[in-house]
Amino acid sequence: MINSNAQEKITNIILSFLVVLGIFTITACCFDFFYDLNDDMVIKDILSGAYSGTPDGHTNQLLYPIGWLISSLYKVLPGAPIFGVLLCVCFGICFAMITYRTEKISCNTKTKITTVILMVLVFLSLMLWELVYVQYSVVCGCLAGTACFWFYTTPIECTVGEWWKKNIPALLLVWMAFNIRSEMLLLTCPFIAVAGIIHWVEAAKQEQSNYMGIEKKKIWKHLLSKANICKYLIFAVVMILGLGIFAGADYMAYTTSEWQEYRSFFDARTDVYDYTWYPNYEEQKEFYQSNGIEEIQYRLIDNYNFGLDEGITENTLEIIASYGERPKMYGSLTYRIKQACVDMVRRTFSLGDMPYNIFVLAGYFLVMGLAILQKEKKYFWKLSLLLIMRIAPWVYLLFVQRAVDRITHPLYMIEFMILFAMLVKELYDRPLWNEEKYYRMAVAAVLVLVALISLPGGISKVKTEQSRREQILVNQNLWDEYAKANPENYYYLDVYSTVSFMEKMFEDVDNRQKNYDLLGGWICNSPLQEETRGKYTESNTIAEALLTDNFYVVAEANSDITFVEDFYKSKDIKVKLEIQDTIGEGENPFVVYKIEEQMGKPVKKTKK
Repeated sequence: MINSNAQEKITNIILSFLVVLGIFTITACCFDFFYDLNDDMVIKDILSGAYSGTPDGHTNQLLYPIGWLISSLYKVLPGAPIFGVLLCVCFGICFAMITYRTEKISCNTKTKITTVILMVLVFLSLMLWELVYVQYSVVCGCLAGTACFWFYTTPIECTVGEWWKKNIPALLLVWMAFNIRSEMLLLTCPFIAVAGIIHWVEAAKQEQSNYMGIEKKKIWKHLLSKANICKYLIFAVVMILGLGIFAGADYMAYTTSEWQEYRSFFDARTDVYDYTWYPNYEEQKEFYQSNGIEEIQYRLIDNYNFGLDEGITENTLEIIASYGERPKMYGSLTYRIKQACVDMVRRTFSLGDMPYNIFVLAGYFLVMGLAILQKEKKYFWKLSLLLIMRIAPWVYLLFVQRAVDRITHPLYMIEFMILFAMLVKELYDRPLWNEEKYYRMAVAAVLVLVALISLPGGISKVKTEQSRREQILVNQNLWDEYAKANPENYYYLDVYSTVSFMEKMFEDVDNRQKNYDLLGGWICNSPLQEETRGKYTESNTIAEALLTDNFYVVAEANSDITFVEDFYKSKDIKVKLEIQDTIGEGENPFVVYKIEEQMGKPVKKTKK
């Protein structure tokens, strides 16, 4: 016979599953799921074998351990949308874990059903865009936020063994997040620290309250008691050691000279495009010429087609990065830090970051209300700590001008999850609190109000984006069909012509190797790119390959393609671009060009 505690646990698990099922059913019935960006698509292509022909874990974005695991699954199930399923499963796990802990404060069937409805509303209004347009950095942030929520809501009075058992899920979530997007996980570390510090201090205070009179010790001695050291310090050490092991395994997977050279190039490329930017050639011609950087190389860097010129190396990009044009544009160090702080406050209250900042503000409002009702000063130092710790990631992002949605949205999410954890834990710890019923109703009412205000706008935004993507997919699908119809050829695409490329996660899944690649992009110059090109030609470089019989350049009709002829001209090779085919509908179809050599070096023959 099942006891009441076991029965309630089973009930909460079932309700958590229903929340996940409800969220994904509603979303799937209304929208298609997309990989959000080109980055996610390239990662999927590498893992599935659609890039090189063989599933591979060397994505350079995910850490190799998780990359190896996913690529191994693709070898077993080559036609399955494994990467997309994994990302959605991660979201589902987060929803289920948060709902399960929240259901524990519900004492009867009515409140449990109300909680289910509330959680579905909150998750949909807060994360509808992220659910439909899935981005791996957002998944990482959601996992980290759920780990904080789970850790924070763990009962303090557990024994060391029970405490560890209950927090293994939080540990696994952090490790999983680190494997999916290590940089994003590191950015969330201040929030993870907040959850740990608050829980640690609360445990020490409770332990202190158990001592009376002369046996009562100072708080710092309780912080460093044997039980708390075993719970918190050792937990932190184990977590960090785990991160180190995964990072070490990733490093070992890229130890060959080819991968090391590529990763150095990748880091330099990232510095130039994401952080320092690059000066205008005409305005800084002396700088470029004095460093041996030609105008055509600047143009290739500017249009992201740098893969065409093997002379654009790590050293080239490091020279440009060291110039530091972007920092100079935004003033002195002190001014930039001050401006970043101002921007952080402005964004927190701006309409541009809705609904994420609204949920965060609602969370602070509810916790402050709890503090006032209970006349408890402890919430003020907790909220102060959270406000202080949020400064580090936000100011850093605004300082380096990298406050993009796929990074800022997860930061808002994890902050809200910590605030929500404060509310849930208080209601759980005070089941006999006289005002509990009314405060619970107030919390639910505020969150429902915020959700109902946010959801219509979120739905409209997602619908508009769906229409835009469907229009783009018309020509993109025609191009993909054309490439598949000519498997003996290989095509290099102008990067800006493919910025809007996208792919549905679960519709028309095709993991067969693609016979096209970008002239730039973050996988450019990697061993995987060379391996793929080697299946079509013996040429050592992209520039040489494009002079062979079965290699072509592809760009949108309105794209400036003159850089190709100008590049070969800089190498004393006269070429002419001949239009071979036009694919697509509307004003801007894709145009396939064949590079015909007019004079100079002989055309290399392709591999039979």
